[in-house]
Amino acid sequence: MAGTKGATSGTRHLDAHDTEGQSSVAVVGTGLAGLTTAYLLNNDAEKRYKVTLFEQSQLLSFAGASVAVKNAKEDMIEQIDLPMRASAGGYYDNLMRMYHFVGIPLHPIRFLFTFAKATTSNASPKTIPLTPQTAGEATGAYFVHASNLHQLLPPRPESRSLIAYLFEIAYLIICHFWFSVACFVVAPRTGAAAPGGECEDLREYLKRIWLPRRYITHYLLPLMSAVSTCSHAEILRFPASDIVNYKRHSTGQQHYAVCGGADQVQRKLSEGIHDVRLATRVLSVQPVDGKVVLRFQTDDGEATEQAFDRLVLAVSPDVAGRLYSPVESLLQEIPTVYAESSVLTHDVSTHSVIGYGGQGEGALSCAHHSSTGNMPAQVLTFRTLFTGDDSKTEAMHAMPSGVVVSTCPFASECGKGTLHSAGFIRTLRSKHSRSVVQAIMREAQPENGGKEDEETMTWVNGQDNVWLAGAWCWDGMVLLEGCVVSAMRVAQDFGVAIPWQGITVPY
Repeated sequence: MAGTKGATSGTRHLDAHDTEGQSSVAVVGTGLAGLTTAYLLNNDAEKRYKVTLFEQSQLLSFAGASVAVKNAKEDMIEQIDLPMRASAGGYYDNLMRMYHFVGIPLHPIRFLFTFAKATTSNASPKTIPLTPQTAGEATGAYFVHASNLHQLLPPRPESRSLIAYLFEIAYLIICHFWFSVACFVVAPRTGAAAPGGECEDLREYLKRIWLPRRYITHYLLPLMSAVSTCSHAEILRFPASDIVNYKRHSTGQQHYAVCGGADQVQRKLSEGIHDVRLATRVLSVQPVDGKVVLRFQTDDGEATEQAFDRLVLAVSPDVAGRLYSPVESLLQEIPTVYAESSVLTHDVSTHSVIGYGGQGEGALSCAHHSSTGNMPAQVLTFRTLFTGDDSKTEAMHAMPSGVVVSTCPFASECGKGTLHSAGFIRTLRSKHSRSVVQAIMREAQPENGGKEDEETMTWVNGQDNVWLAGAWCWDGMVLLEGCVVSAMRVAQDFGVAIPWQGITVPY
């Protein structure tokens, strides 16, 4: 990620030197969007681009918050990714094609989703079930669902009688069928047919299809807000098309996790890129005479300016707006929120953090790998604090190693059982921000019949040799698929072929 901070000394000026006529390209940000963009440009068949990566952290950021955790009892070291990274087949088509092309192995994983009512603002990891056999023992649990129905009769919560549980199953079958059919046959309204002329948000869509309120508040919103790491009110403001398209493409598909964690991905994508500038904070971006001048600062405190032929800002919209003034007013329309993820343990004498960003002592084991090939389901508990429109859900993922990954906790985790915590900025969606992104990414025609005058023109991706990339730079949920799609679009603007486009993957 890049940020803003005043220089503490004078400014040096550097030139981006051509290498055999190559164009110089700066990529700011080393999340998945930045790394994928850099990989595509660096591996251009015609070798037209010299790529420089900028990252303000000491490590590449895609796995920068990950930790290597040692289980003393099992004598095993595992990488735990923060936030949790699991991808549903169907929706993540381009991500999985990219993984397959660069040789990233994936594991199918099964989940037991435990829906529970939070009784306090804090939770001890000791109250979270770790195994499929104990999935129904979570405090406040009211239902357990098996992903893809891999278990027809999942554990019954201890607090529910058998008759009540059977009635709940029947109710959910009806509601889920109702919602699934609606997603495939009732398209979200857009344009003039939608309220306000932009698009229909999720709240409006759910009201229009008459989906029962309890199913929405107790099942749909906890699940989708956990996927998007935001509150229930925030997910209800998402464009309805985001959730409908996610449902359409992910229905009946497996979930997958990267073998060995996110560090395996960033190693593959950064391979062969020789100019990687870590601990370098970009301060500003300014187009000058057909070039793009970056002003940045390293740990020594000296500000430096360097001109590049092209620039890709693979950062969150709030950061991109601070760095590049022509898009500042536009990107202020895109909401963001701070989110937190933590690694918790039942027993601090058993688990310990021995490395960060995938870098630890000894050989790492894959948390999702089983030598028998029969990995048990993992328990993912959605604890919801029901407070009307302000309801929030904390996702607590019990890893095979015995630690629990908590995302969006009700209060910051800093207790005795906390091994590590990390914060990150999540970009949210709204029907207005969707229109902004569509205009910037040239995904929608202007309302005046496709003609723009100087007063209605807006900045578009690639203008002044500046491009934006990231999970938010497409018309869909802000997930890893958006990172890959946006990187592919930048590469196509540069005339670079996408090597994995159209290939068939065995997932």
